[in-house]
Amino acid sequence: MKKLLNIGMIFTFVFGLIFAVSPAQKAFALSYDGTNPITTGCSSDGVTKASKHIIDSNGYYLGTVYLKWSYKCQTSWAYMKLTNAAPIDAFGNATVYSYTSSGTKRTSYSCASSGGNGRINRGQTSCHSAQVYNGVGYKAYAFGAAGGGTAKTTWY
Repeated sequence: MKKLLNIGMIFTFVFGLIFAVSPAQKAFALSYDGTNPITTGCSSDGVTKASKHIIDSNGYYLGTVYLKWSYKCQTSWAYMKLTNAAPIDAFGNATVYSYTSSGTKRTSYSCASSGGNGRINRGQTSCHSAQVYNGVGYKAYAFGAAGGGTAKTTWY
């Protein structure tokens, strides 16, 4: 009897994990695609899941691109921070790329996209992209480019 109860509990647990995100919940979460992580409140619990330094062709460290993630919203976005203020307009931009867990590209948004706060222009030091859903069944990475240097984070 105890063995049967344990098997039943395991089955219930596994079945619950498989259907933890209902289609309605996933559709709602996908509605975050292209939105601003700050105005939606998703950035309030945002954490860095990956980062990479941006180095130019001469070996100078220009800044860092970050892949940010919100547990509350199940979203990711790109954030880029330069070491010094940009010397010219359109000096830097960061992009978040969203893929299915099987490797199919789903979408991407940059700082310049609606939902982002714009490319890094003269005198500025940072930007963030719009966000993408990055819950069960999805993965993302961030890419940054500034002053001739580029960097790509690992997947999360």
